[in-house]
Amino acid sequence: MNAPKLLTWLDIRRTIRRKTNYSTKLPEGVVKIRCYSDALEIYLLSEQNRENADNALKEWFKDWYQQELGVIYFTLGNATLPVEFISGEELYTTDIEVRPLWEEIAYLESGSEASEDLTIENPVKLPIGDFDKPRLIAFYSFKGGVGRTLNLAAHLFALLDRAKEIDKLINILVIDADLEAPGLTYWNAFEKQQSTVSFIDFIEIYHYSPIEREESISLFAREVKKSPKNEGKSTVYFLPACLDDEQLLDTPILPENLVRSPDGTWEYGNAIHRLGQAVDADYVFIDLRAGLSEISSPIIFDPRIQRFLVTTINDQSVKGISLVLKQIGRVAPSEANVDDEIHYDPSLVINMLKEEFKTLPAYDGALFAFQSAYSQPQEDNIFSKRLEIREAYFAEELLYINNWDEARSKLSQTSVMKIAKEWAEEQLMVNPNKVLKLESREEPDRLAEVRQLRDVCQRYEYAEEGEGEDLLVTEPLKNLATTFREDLPCVVSIGSKGAGKTFNYIHLSRRKYWENFLNYIDNTQPISEPKTYIFPLLQSGKLGDKAKGVINEARSAVREALGHDAPEFFVSEYQDSIKIAISEQSWNEPKWTQFWINEIARAININPEADRPHSFSSINRNLKEKGLRIIFLFDGLEDIFPSIASSNQEQIALKALIDDLPNKLSEIRQSNLGIIIFLRRDFLRHAITQNLKQFENRYRPYDLSWEQDSFLRLVFWICSQSKVIGADKIEIESLTRAAMGKEARYKRSLHRFLGICSLDRFYWQASGERYCPFPISCSRYYSK
Repeated sequence: MNAPKLLTWLDIRRTIRRKTNYSTKLPEGVVKIRCYSDALEIYLLSEQNRENADNALKEWFKDWYQQELGVIYFTLGNATLPVEFISGEELYTTDIEVRPLWEEIAYLESGSEASEDLTIENPVKLPIGDFDKPRLIAFYSFKGGVGRTLNLAAHLFALLDRAKEIDKLINILVIDADLEAPGLTYWNAFEKQQSTVSFIDFIEIYHYSPIEREESISLFAREVKKSPKNEGKSTVYFLPACLDDEQLLDTPILPENLVRSPDGTWEYGNAIHRLGQAVDADYVFIDLRAGLSEISSPIIFDPRIQRFLVTTINDQSVKGISLVLKQIGRVAPSEANVDDEIHYDPSLVINMLKEEFKTLPAYDGALFAFQSAYSQPQEDNIFSKRLEIREAYFAEELLYINNWDEARSKLSQTSVMKIAKEWAEEQLMVNPNKVLKLESREEPDRLAEVRQLRDVCQRYEYAEEGEGEDLLVTEPLKNLATTFREDLPCVVSIGSKGAGKTFNYIHLSRRKYWENFLNYIDNTQPISEPKTYIFPLLQSGKLGDKAKGVINEARSAVREALGHDAPEFFVSEYQDSIKIAISEQSWNEPKWTQFWINEIARAININPEADRPHSFSSINRNLKEKGLRIIFLFDGLEDIFPSIASSNQEQIALKALIDDLPNKLSEIRQSNLGIIIFLRRDFLRHAITQNLKQFENRYRPYDLSWEQDSFLRLVFWICSQSKVIGADKIEIESLTRAAMGKEARYKRSLHRFLGICSLDRFYWQASGERYCPFPISCSRYYSK
């Protein structure tokens, strides 16, 4: 007789779970068994069933169960666990629901069916129905470092490329659900626009929502949608695992908590699906935790989710994935449900293969192990089609990847991308009835087009003139609109000379209302009622008459809303006030901060005669009483601070404006005032002498920097304004340098009409500096 290993009460619980198929095969008359650290409790229908329970304990624990003493002995010393019998319990009338956790699924018999005399008929209740929109796709690996995250990235890129190819708009939510080693979160740290919420936040508000759950999900989704990444017509939202290291180290609520809650068996998958619906996603990609972690198990066992298991033929990986497949097989959906696409079988990706590996016995052994692990009892052939296996070959360039851009570039020519594209084509099928029509275009009058291009470029050459009412929607403007759709902005927009600060300042002023700007950037969800005024407070001293007219109209709208008793606004008075304070005062930073707040209050006629200094709280209260919301714009700071490099007072005054003022305003809950400050980049280092990088990162989403793709979109936008080379404004968003280079019609037109042989060469020639390409250079390039 083999002695049982009973080191702790947990070993006793494991033995009972194994012998009873996780309490689904209890002895006759036994209603339930509960094992605790201080006692084993056995609930009986009546005292007559005591003998059945005793016999079962003798069978399970042999001589280590002492019926006379009513104890089970541990194998350490003479320690015991008391056994208590409780009679008179009512029989369960419902099934025991085994939850999708490793520790529960492990004790089920694979493919077994309960016999007729059992009280419990069905140990596992699979979720009813499917996930239609959005569809959930999860990526898992038993070991780290086998390419799980790269496979997710490849499938994401392939789906986006496929959508672009068939001219279809899709929305995708990507979730880093690896709450122990969040690789995607670190990748995403290189992006300008960062999420304000995390997956940890979502799990916590879903589990402990202080308001109605539906409202919580809706508000949370609104935050997620503030950090979109546009890919052509499609949009990707990314939800990081955490916002900082501290949050990652403190995770009191994990996915398994949702599963363990009442009626929460499949709630983890439901929660993600509901979030996907709230952000209007078509697909949700989930990067799971590796290993046998309950962080991942509720998704791994959910048949409504497409699950990709990534492995290599390394012995550890083969054994680990085989173990996982065997557990999934215990709760496999019916073949009919799989055929009807209600549920999914898992898919396997064997990664990092080499041709020579396929000749090794280990390769055939791995295939056999995988198929055997997931084979179902009703299948005659273990090599059934239920487990789909795909192969991806080793690519050295994939060993070192730090961000999304590197991943897209390095994956493009690999077999990983090839199998992802095959999958994407299955997801997005082309309608056979749809015929793409190519419109013929008559040969244009080249000289007339050149003149049109020249005229448009001259119109946009100098932002200060205020010419041109159209606006290229750049990434910083999109970020501004998406982040501050509900709340008012409190932003410093930094850019080099000529990067478009004054251009954006004038165009914001032209809209007069913040809602008009939001609708211009994104008209898919129009806001019908303008209610937030845009007030240009400081301006450049080089503005032309047309630009001044645009700005004065915006100020007049605010003045009219304030009432006719509000005095007329003269920007020179405020500019003089600042210059006098700089020359005559020796203020510290708090004094300058108070000065700026007072000037804002004076501009909108709030208690102009008051002796007490104003505060943002009092200004905000005043605006709420009047039912007004105002955003103040600041530009032309280089005119106000001409000696910023040497003047200590100018440096203090500027720091108070760009650092202290936003910090104070951010302390106001549901503020009715906002600020947008346009600042030249070379001024920044004179004002922010400590933590400069931290300051720049804070406002990085609104940074007016230009890289090759955005610069070339500007070229294309100018061409669309000029109606040359067949440039269509609608296509701007989907264009990249690579796309323009590959598109034959644009490549030919850029060469023949604009004289651009090399996009890279043109970029450097127009920008003048490798790291500071100025968009205005593009206009000057063509206006000559």
